[in-house]
Amino acid sequence: MLSIVIVSYKNLKDLVNCLNSIYKYNDIGSRLEIIIIDNSPNRNVYNFIKKEYKEVVIVDNDNNGFGEANNIGAELANGKYLLFLNPDTILIEPLFQFAVNKFEQNNKLGLFGVKLIDKNLDSNISFYFIDKKGIIYAQFIKFLNKFNIYIDGLMYIAGADLFVRKDLFLQCGKFDENIFMYNEEPDLVKRIKNEGMKTDFFPEKKIIHLEGKTTKDKSQALKRRLNSTKYYCDKYNLDFEKYLIKEYRYNILKIFIFKLIDKERANILKKYNKIIKDFIN
Repeated sequence: MLSIVIVSYKNLKDLVNCLNSIYKYNDIGSRLEIIIIDNSPNRNVYNFIKKEYKEVVIVDNDNNGFGEANNIGAELANGKYLLFLNPDTILIEPLFQFAVNKFEQNNKLGLFGVKLIDKNLDSNISFYFIDKKGIIYAQFIKFLNKFNIYIDGLMYIAGADLFVRKDLFLQCGKFDENIFMYNEEPDLVKRIKNEGMKTDFFPEKKIIHLEGKTTKDKSQALKRRLNSTKYYCDKYNLDFEKYLIKEYRYNILKIFIFKLIDKERANILKKYNKIIKDFIN
């Protein structure tokens, strides 16, 4: 059995689209389990899903972070394999039997992802460098994603679609709940690699990921990311201030560009840089 774990937060429309696409392309029938951990501040999402999707397991949960919610889902799961899936994803083809086959064909494969694309079916970011930041790496990773060049040990799969063995996930200690949001994936991948297991990327299967298509100000999310990044850097003896300076400089370049094409986004980036500067000081 494969268990899908989805963490929701005030995103009912996206969640319904995601669920409908899962049902449409379910190619393993009753061997598929869906678990939703709802971190929303009210019960609107919970009540709707409970009423309209009776076979889905849904938990009304206090919002203690992305990792904590996924851990709850993993502990409830009956599947041998897990898929941590973002609610702002849409399946466009069957892939569950493919995932099970990949795990069963290689007992050293611990975690993998498939190719993420945007709503126009263009390449989206499916993986990132581990502990590499800055303008050059940001542009280089886009190039590598476009041509599906993934290197195990140097990169980690984006958290929008993480296929992982349940026993390995539990053995590694699950997601670190001290990380509210962001940096969970490289942290998990490092622990999986320490167990002698492989990670991989399979571009022959694709999922739409809608993230990153809005200019809405997310200053609070940035503060959470920076706090999580500081914890992560301290955990692995990385230079947090160096990380901040690289992001600050990269944002300066983006502000210059967006002033010409998207003034709203340029103004948001200015707010971001002020928050980053406060962290540096």
